[in-house]
Amino acid sequence: MFLTVTLPKFRREKYEVIKWADFFTETESVLTPRQKRKITALLASATTAYVLHLETASASSMSDMIVRAFDPIIDVVQSVSYPVCFLMIVGSFLLVMIGQKSKGIAMLKWAAIGFVGVQFAPAIMKILVGVGKAVSAGAR
Repeated sequence: MFLTVTLPKFRREKYEVIKWADFFTETESVLTPRQKRKITALLASATTAYVLHLETASASSMSDMIVRAFDPIIDVVQSVSYPVCFLMIVGSFLLVMIGQKSKGIAMLKWAAIGFVGVQFAPAIMKILVGVGKAVSAGAR
């Protein structure tokens, strides 16, 4: 197996074919330590670039998988919000009945706002994720 490496020399490129065994065997190596360091750096940078490319390609699928993992929790929170809101509304009407009108109306208002917020939170998050993806795509 052969390894082709570009070694810059005097501001021009020189192509040199190096045997794989010559690079990895310590005895009778035709490469100087400096050349070995350059080749190691080239291999490391190429590997890093490839891994980063794979990570960015799979990042969108990974983020989608993480978002989908929270779907059962979102469903439970949305399901629980209905009875909690119902109890708060009943409690607010009881407060109005006993004469604490301002506390009852405030409790009714915040129960309704909280219920609507819990129901729309996943949609708001999808909008924010879309904006974040658009911003990150524009930055590249």
